[in-house]
Amino acid sequence: MSELLDIYLSNKERFDEKLQAFALVWQNGSDTEIFGELCYCLCTPREKARNALDAVLRLRKENLLTRGTSDEIKPVLKESGIALYPQKAENIIKNRGLFFPHTRQKITDQFLCYDDIFRSRKELAYSVSGIGFKEASHFLRNIGFGGRTCILDTHIINQLVQNGLLPKKPKSLTEKKYLEIEQTMIQFAAQEHIPVDVLDMVFMFKENPNITK
Repeated sequence: MSELLDIYLSNKERFDEKLQAFALVWQNGSDTEIFGELCYCLCTPREKARNALDAVLRLRKENLLTRGTSDEIKPVLKESGIALYPQKAENIIKNRGLFFPHTRQKITDQFLCYDDIFRSRKELAYSVSGIGFKEASHFLRNIGFGGRTCILDTHIINQLVQNGLLPKKPKSLTEKKYLEIEQTMIQFAAQEHIPVDVLDMVFMFKENPNITK
């Protein structure tokens, strides 16, 4: 048994609970919660997951996520240690105008209307200000639709290199390169008998058992 499969099987209940929690955001969550997940993913580029989560939780607590101005949101992001906080604050405002309120319905009508989740992700990446394929994959996973896509952040890429699946870390992650590496990860997940939407959590657990989002 490989180390990764051992981590998965030893913590399967924990991973399953996280996936169930993600699914419940979509099934039972409010528009604010769903929009909060989108904003969380907007905050993650070049940032620690904990900082992004703390920022969104504070914005929600202070009623700024759905009502705050850019000038009110920027200090919260800055104090939470969010990189590129002025641009990310503007993206929150811009996407709020597009997706809130009625967030669930708008996401359904505009992105989840396709049978192909990969097309849904592509439309998200092309249409939502401030996210690319990684963030779109992350958002879909965090609302329960990530069963077939991969979240290729720096940590995951490093793990793929360490496991011999990539010769080296790519200098840039173009759409073409992202899709190529994603297929490699999907095939590896099948080989390891680990669900692809859990493999990134297994990788993160290997680095740090206190995984976040």
